Amino acid sequence: MARLIGAGALMALACMPLQAADFALTRWSEDHRDLADPVRQATPLDAIKHLALGASPDRYLSLGGQLRLKAVDFDAPLFGLGSNEADRYGYQRVNLHSDWHLGPNWRVFAEVGDAQVHGKRTPPTPADSNRSDLQLAFVDFSAATAGGKLLLRLGRQELAFDSAQRFVALREGPNVRRAYDGVRLGWSAGALDISAFLTEPVEIRDDEAFDDRDSNAIRFSGLRIRHGAGEAVQVDGYWYRYERDEAVFGGVRAEERRNVFGLQSAGRRGAFDWDVEAVYQSGSFGAADVRAWAFGSMLGLRFGAWSWQPRAMLQLDAASGDRQPGDGRLETFNPLFSRGSYFSQSGLTDFSNLLNAGLFLSARPLQPLTLGIGGGRMARQSRDDAAYAQPMLPIPGSRNGERVIGNYLRFNASYRYNRHLTLASELQHYVPASGLRAAGARTADYAELVVKFLF
Repeated sequence: MARLIGAGALMALACMPLQAADFALTRWSEDHRDLADPVRQATPLDAIKHLALGASPDRYLSLGGQLRLKAVDFDAPLFGLGSNEADRYGYQRVNLHSDWHLGPNWRVFAEVGDAQVHGKRTPPTPADSNRSDLQLAFVDFSAATAGGKLLLRLGRQELAFDSAQRFVALREGPNVRRAYDGVRLGWSAGALDISAFLTEPVEIRDDEAFDDRDSNAIRFSGLRIRHGAGEAVQVDGYWYRYERDEAVFGGVRAEERRNVFGLQSAGRRGAFDWDVEAVYQSGSFGAADVRAWAFGSMLGLRFGAWSWQPRAMLQLDAASGDRQPGDGRLETFNPLFSRGSYFSQSGLTDFSNLLNAGLFLSARPLQPLTLGIGGGRMARQSRDDAAYAQPMLPIPGSRNGERVIGNYLRFNASYRYNRHLTLASELQHYVPASGLRAAGARTADYAELVVKFLF
C-alpha cells in the first residue's frame, strides 16, 4: 500500500506542466546546472536536482531516480517449444541516485536499484530480478590537458557508446540494466573522442540484498575512437577484447577469446538518416579458430513537410553462423552485450546466424504521441547452425532444411505526457516458418505496457 501511495504522489506531480531540461537514458550523463536558478524549477522535484554544496558553482549535489512498471503478456515464449508455456507477468523497477560534484575535477555518482518480477512462471533470469543492490558507483576525475579534456572513471559503471547499442548496450528493455566493474579512460578535443576501458561485467546474483559482484568468468576491454562527436555525422572505429572462461557452442564447452573489430557510421543529411555498423571477430574457442562477422543498418527517410512528421526506416541485418560443426572453426557471431530490444522486446531473436530485412513506418499524429508499425522476415545465414533467441539461446528444432525462421509484424506506441511521465506499448505477431512449425513451434504474440516516471 505504501508503494502505491508513493507512486500516486509521484504521478500527481507528473501531471504538472514542466519546462526544465529533459532526463537522459543514462542518468549519469545529465546536467542540471540550469536548475540552480529557482525560477527554472517547475515542480518541487526540480529543487533536488541542484543542491548547492557551498559558494562555488562547481560544488553541488543532484538527486534523482525512476519508477518503472511493466506488464507483459506472452502466449508463446520461444515459440512454445520445450517446456515454454503462455506467460503473464509484471516488472517493477525502482532506482535512486545521487550525483556529487565536488569541484571542477572530482565527481562521485552512486545509484541503488530494486527490480522485481511478479507472476512469471519460468524461473527469473538475471535480467528479470535483482533485489536491492548497488547498480552504479563510480568516481570521476577530469582535467584539461593536451588541448582537450581527460576523464578517468573508476568503479561500477555503464558502457554506452552509441544510440543503436547493437553489441554493447544498457539493456534498458528488460528489468535489470547491465553494469560493469572496472576503469575507463577518455580524452576528447573538439570532434575527436577516444575511450579505453578495462572491465568485468557485474554478476547479478539476487540471493540477498547487495550481493552482486564483478564476474570472474568474463572480461571485457577495448578502445573506441570517434570522429564527429557532437556533429551531424559521426564515424567510430573500435577494438574490443572479449574473454569468457566457460562458453558453450554446439554442445561443446570451452574457453572463448574474441578480438572484435568494428566500424560504425551514424548521422543525418537533410531528410536522410542512417546508422550502419560492420563487425569482424577473430580469436579462439577451445582448439577452434573463431572467424565471425555481422552487419547492421537502419536507413531512414523523413517527410518533414507532412503534418504527422512520418519517417520510413529500412532495417537490414546479418550475422554469420557456423557452416560446418567440428571443422576446427567457429563462425557463429557472438553479439556480446546486445541490446535486448533491437529487434523487439519479445527476445525471440538474437544477433547470431541471422538475416533480417524489415520496413517500418512511424509518425506523430500528436506532439506527445509517436506511433510505429512495420514488419519483415528473418532467416538463418547458415543452414548448419541454429536460429537464436536471447540471450544467444539456440532455438530447439531450428537446425532444419529450411533457411527461413519466420515473418513478423510489430506495432509500437509511446505517449510522453511530459519530461517526467511516459507510457509505451509494443505488440508483436511472429509467424514461424514451416521448418520450425514441424518441430512444434507455434505463432507467438507478445504484448507489453510500460509506465515510466523519472525525476
